[in-house]
Amino acid sequence: MSAAEAAGGAGWVPFIGDLVKVKSTGKLGRLMGRDWGLCQVRPVEGGVEWDVEPGDLVKPTDEERVTSGVRRANALSRGEL
Repeated sequence: MSAAEAAGGAGWVPFIGDLVKVKSTGKLGRLMGRDWGLCQVRPVEGGVEWDVEPGDLVKPTDEERVTSGVRRANALSRGEL
């Protein structure tokens, strides 16, 4: 575990494609890009991206990561993605 992870994600910088959590809404999504000082996040289940301030992104917990993976797998099995 890095020092940033031990500090609760402080200093964590997500890469494009990483799972992120929007602190203000609690929503999970994938970081799709960065433009004009904003980050574009797409819902895990797919859909339209929305703009988020970079400071509003936090690293999801392990539990949130597993939950989002199960949600995505279920959607795939139903042919929704």
